[in-house]
Amino acid sequence: MKPIRDFANSETTQETSAHQRYDFGKLIQNFANRIEKSKNLTWFSEEKRTLSKDTDFVISHLNEILEEFHIQRDSNKCFEDWNYFLENLKSDWGVRMLDSYGKPESGILNGNLKWFGEYEECINVFVPHKTYSNKGGFHGKYCILEIPVKLKNESLSFDVGLCLPDSCHSSESFFNSSKNLNLTDYIKSGEYIDSVLNVTKLTCQNATQEFTKGALAMICLIMLFIFSLVIGSLCTFHTYFIKKYEIRKFHFESNDLKKLVVDCGDIETGTLKTENTSLGIVSSYFEKCKLFFNCFCPFTNGAILMDTSNGEGHLLCLHGIRCLSMIWIILCHNYVFSFNAIRNPAETFKFMDNWYYQIILNGFFSVDSFFLLSGFLVARLFFEKCAGNEKISWIYFYIHRYVRLTPVYMIVIGFYTTLYAHLSSGPLWIYADTDPNCQASWWYNLLYINNFQTVTALCMGWSWYLANDMQFFVISPLLLIPLLRWPKIGYLLIGVFFCIIFGSNFFITYKYNLSAGLGTIVEQSANVTDFLSRWTDYFDLLYMKPHTRMGPYLVGIVLAYYIYKSQKDSRKLSLIELTVGWVFTSATALFCLFGLYHRHLTIIETAFYNAVSRTAFGCCLAWVIFVCINGQGGIVNSILSWKCFIPFSKLTFCAYLIHPIVETAYFSSLRRMFEFSGISMIIMSCGFLTFSFAAAFVVSLLFESPVIRLDKLIRNKFRS
Repeated sequence: MKPIRDFANSETTQETSAHQRYDFGKLIQNFANRIEKSKNLTWFSEEKRTLSKDTDFVISHLNEILEEFHIQRDSNKCFEDWNYFLENLKSDWGVRMLDSYGKPESGILNGNLKWFGEYEECINVFVPHKTYSNKGGFHGKYCILEIPVKLKNESLSFDVGLCLPDSCHSSESFFNSSKNLNLTDYIKSGEYIDSVLNVTKLTCQNATQEFTKGALAMICLIMLFIFSLVIGSLCTFHTYFIKKYEIRKFHFESNDLKKLVVDCGDIETGTLKTENTSLGIVSSYFEKCKLFFNCFCPFTNGAILMDTSNGEGHLLCLHGIRCLSMIWIILCHNYVFSFNAIRNPAETFKFMDNWYYQIILNGFFSVDSFFLLSGFLVARLFFEKCAGNEKISWIYFYIHRYVRLTPVYMIVIGFYTTLYAHLSSGPLWIYADTDPNCQASWWYNLLYINNFQTVTALCMGWSWYLANDMQFFVISPLLLIPLLRWPKIGYLLIGVFFCIIFGSNFFITYKYNLSAGLGTIVEQSANVTDFLSRWTDYFDLLYMKPHTRMGPYLVGIVLAYYIYKSQKDSRKLSLIELTVGWVFTSATALFCLFGLYHRHLTIIETAFYNAVSRTAFGCCLAWVIFVCINGQGGIVNSILSWKCFIPFSKLTFCAYLIHPIVETAYFSSLRRMFEFSGISMIIMSCGFLTFSFAAAFVVSLLFESPVIRLDKLIRNKFRS
């Protein structure tokens, strides 16, 4: 603390701003003068001279900017508290507030432009009331000042942590050409840079957040499920001890005594039935309630989830594919969600410029695995029911699917919209504590049409997959029925759909000059703005739309139909056929994943790649499923059929919904930006995998499993 106190006791007057002491101008000037030497930030080198001339003057006036902001935008109390802080920089609390401010750090040339300071130190500051005065009596309030530095072709943004009196409030923008502070006064005429600071934002985080009505309603709903879980557990214990008592009774009573008990029981039961029929009604009602609440029993549901007996016939390999695909998705999202918390983003691109990182950059194929499995299982179940002459209720066909997915899906959205903000706090939490998209457009998710929104308007952006999967499911009978009854018409329809998918991908890619994946987008982007534009266009136009993503789903339907038709003729493939099949599918899958590495495609090649890559990857995975089912999968089938995959496979739906919330909550709670490295990402990925599946297990026990068992209970009731 001594160096800090010495700093506070410097000869600088009390009115001098704390920000001026950090000499931002000199820092930015040195940064701009050295920018051309950095190969990692070449996007910004063109504007270095203008940046060095102008930003030093603007940054040095940061205190004037804040004072101007407080005078015109906030209450007198805020301005009084701010001045009281400046007058007492030598005090213990003043030093603590000042010490908590964000300060320039090393690694600026590598993109370290977020200087958060000390979050806890700021919010724990309390300024006592001054004796015989209204001054003081406030707490520290953590804010982030976002200072965009606009260049000719690019924009940098410096995020600086500030500690202000809690009487001050956020402002979306307190810089513009007409109010508060005219920046044109600070920019020399004749310079080609438009402006140095065009839009500056101050974002503050409240120390405590009140629960909204929606949050309280969500808490009540969760408590209702927990109450049902407790009742279900008690009902299960009751049934268990009753059975245990009867078993003991059976073992220890003699035959004569048991006969006497049975006879007396019959007489007593007959008397009760004639004299008190109301007891029988109560008993019947109690049994029905037990059946209902038993659906919520965590012990029964947990046993079902952890059961490793085969639940899908001889298709054990599907569990392995589903589980590994989910691990792949969580791993890829770890890299995506971590980027906002990385202190060396420029170096990150160098780290990822390796062939093995193509597994991450082209991790989009992991979703195609789920599309393939979904189409295969829907078609297989349909063909099996038809083979057994089982009547299919198409109304229940759709209702069952909707009820199976929607309740837990909506509960997660409700939690994310109302309670997520209360999970944590921190410098980055300011940007992550609310999701206005969910409050405005949750009904898109309820109707499973959110994939037709723009990527910036999505509620739970990763839920686009569920919308596509539901839409594919809705139209699947249009393909399944013709395949079964009129195969030629079914083949024709399948072919038409494949042509539509190919044409849509090719045409959209060619017309809008889209890229062929995340790695290609990074290579082709001229700057950050260009990268974001290409990324948004790729997602909005190509990535999320059903007419571009249905290829693997159709492959799954075709695979199920082929297996259904060839059941009687269980012919084994020859060694040559197996060898050719494995070589061809392996080469195709490897090209889909690694073929874009350092390869510059023309627009025609890019369009063709986008048109065939997903369907081709689905065909490769279909081959693996086919040979495993056919008993010729060898070691691949042994690995994929490992029974330890089964419990995790049952949790993939909840894990898909939950894992982005887990990852964003962690990264948004960080007090410091972290250094990207291969080992750090591997360790974090292992943690996210563990915690995501653990959270998925809890969500499944509490919400998903009860809904599934209730659906089954109601279905059996109607059938009986």
